[in-house]
Amino acid sequence: MSETLKLRPYQREALDATYAAWDSGMQSPAVVLPTGMGKTVIFSHMAVEYIKAYDKRVVVLVHRDELADQAIDKIRSVAPHLDVGKVKAEENETEAHVLVCSVQTISRPKRLAQLPKDIGLVIVDECHHAAAETYRTVLRALVWSKPVKNAVCVGFTATLARGDKVGLGDVWNDAVYRRSIPYAISNGFLTDVKGKSVSLSGLDLNTVKRSRGDYSEGALGQALENSDMSEALPKAYLEYAADRPGVVFTPTVATAHQVCEAFNASGIRSAIISGSTPRGERQKIYEAFRKGSLQVLVNCMVLTEGFDAPWASCAVIARPTQSQPLFVQMVGRVLRPWPGKTDALILDVVGASETNKLCSLVDLVPGQVEKIKEGETLAEAILREESEPKSLLKELKLKDTDLFAGSSQSWLMTEKGVLFIPLGSEGEVFLWPTGEGTFDVCYAPKKGEWQKIHKTLPLGSAQAWAETEAEERMPFNTGRKASWRKGKPTEAQLSTAAGNRIALPDGIKRGQASDIISIHFASRKFDRYLKGR
Repeated sequence: MSETLKLRPYQREALDATYAAWDSGMQSPAVVLPTGMGKTVIFSHMAVEYIKAYDKRVVVLVHRDELADQAIDKIRSVAPHLDVGKVKAEENETEAHVLVCSVQTISRPKRLAQLPKDIGLVIVDECHHAAAETYRTVLRALVWSKPVKNAVCVGFTATLARGDKVGLGDVWNDAVYRRSIPYAISNGFLTDVKGKSVSLSGLDLNTVKRSRGDYSEGALGQALENSDMSEALPKAYLEYAADRPGVVFTPTVATAHQVCEAFNASGIRSAIISGSTPRGERQKIYEAFRKGSLQVLVNCMVLTEGFDAPWASCAVIARPTQSQPLFVQMVGRVLRPWPGKTDALILDVVGASETNKLCSLVDLVPGQVEKIKEGETLAEAILREESEPKSLLKELKLKDTDLFAGSSQSWLMTEKGVLFIPLGSEGEVFLWPTGEGTFDVCYAPKKGEWQKIHKTLPLGSAQAWAETEAEERMPFNTGRKASWRKGKPTEAQLSTAAGNRIALPDGIKRGQASDIISIHFASRKFDRYLKGR
């Protein structure tokens, strides 16, 4: 069993770019990647490699208490052997090699003084928050007061900007590695996305008070509640997203309650998540959402970061915004791929008449797309306007999103939907659904008992672990681009197909024949155990 999850090529590039920045004397570089591109995987590997190279501790800084546990779970899922501790509120596990710390906790002088003295690396998650004085206090103490050779930091974010226009240049030296949403869509790491405006009568955003570059949350909430939101939003959801699991973003808790009540009254099963929702209740709501007994989560801006529900395919922006970073964070919650998910839909709430510019899908790719036409996806708009580099345009596929398009492995699916990687004479690595929106990573040798290698992982992590485990077991190159796949079917393949009544089309390539045969036998092997699931 592997100790650390294998990196995708761009994740390795992000690591190497950060190391090169440190070597050049840069103390505070940043990495900018869209939500869903595996920032936790990158910085977990970074922690492993840094500790091995320098034998110093690593701090991972998160900006909300409730994100600390999630970060620890993710790090342990990527690198199970890492010694990870938590520094948050009354918890103070400072003896671990990797300390996941709440910035609210360790920015206090007493708690900051209790940290070990041998911290060499600080990793800042969601680093667009780092202009705040709490972050500066921590970074001054742990990094900036020391030479580069003794202490460095790195920030990770989906958008290196702040809605209130406060500059980040005096916190982060430079963004040393970037990947865009179009890159992620074209390589199958994110789904394509389209939008639809929902106009509310009685909502005039021109009269709503603004603060720090965006609408004041309280004033915006009151304006929404005084409009026909309760009638228009459920109607729009039933018209455009009736079969989609979704997330609604609202500016206030009162607005969230009004939306939730309206959705439930219209037959859309919904529940509220807010900052005051107890942890136990929140977990029950997430579980109901995973199982499908809830279709929609309504939240007051607590799911913009650190929330993973890749099966969700609709975001309702009932929090109109002029903040590009905030808009990117909200939309990013529904862009992760999922089996059967072909795209994401964004329902944008707008007023009856607007003179102030609201953020929309064009703000996902600033300066690259002038307009997205009615019914057009982001990828289609990019192709139409030809504002992306030609090399990327050639890769951009206007088809249903292939969940595993970004993988080098030959992922296949049985007749009843079990995802697997064929390993030739060594059997298969496969993903087994747990019934809770997660998957077990399993290995089925040609002979002998099946092995459960990793348990109850979200799909993205399960996919990555399966690829890591498959590569360790491959007797030869079975990847999707292996040269042998281009030749004609072998006599052994033709004989196997004929003997098992497997139809092979005329002119088929050797790799295609291998896939068809593998699916036939894997379906017989796995699908009978899916009865009743």
